[in-house]
Amino acid sequence: MVGEASTYTVDDALLVLGFGKFQWFLLAYAGMGWAADAMEMMLLSFVGPAVQSEWGLSPRQESAITSVVFAGMLFGAYTWGTISDNYGRRQEL
Repeated sequence: MVGEASTYTVDDALLVLGFGKFQWFLLAYAGMGWAADAMEMMLLSFVGPAVQSEWGLSPRQESAITSVVFAGMLFGAYTWGTISDNYGRRQEL
């Protein structure tokens, strides 16, 4: 196949490397992180109305409290992404 670039897919890499103990640990840790993030979102939906009732908040105030979590994610992702780019992975590229 002259003139054609060979491709190396993720499936090819998994066949070469195999799926061993490290990959299972990585899958478990990533799954725990995903579950923790999902629990945080569900917690907001359950706790929000209770906080609104207990503190006598308007629906707008309760929504503002919920929105602060997402604003924190936005700020944190931008900040830590910049820090990791300046002091981490991009210096090696």
